[in-house]
Amino acid sequence: MDENKFKIKIDDVEREAELLKTVVVDDKNYAIYSVDNGDETSDILASQIIKNEDGSMMLVDLETDDERSKLKDIVTAMFS
Repeated sequence: MDENKFKIKIDDVEREAELLKTVVVDDKNYAIYSVDNGDETSDILASQIIKNEDGSMMLVDLETDDERSKLKDIVTAMFS
């Protein structure tokens, strides 16, 4: 599997995703990635990257409207 591709669970359904970019905003790391919809379309999503106690990385949902707004601006700029 391509090193930029990974599996992610969305609404209890495992889907294939591809990492597009990582960014740092306000000292937090974020992943911007595409998720294949299975119908030749993809969604672009962003999640915060956190490190678990065992050192592995995990994606978590964006928690605040401010976070969502900042990441939306970055994604919009990426595809403009």
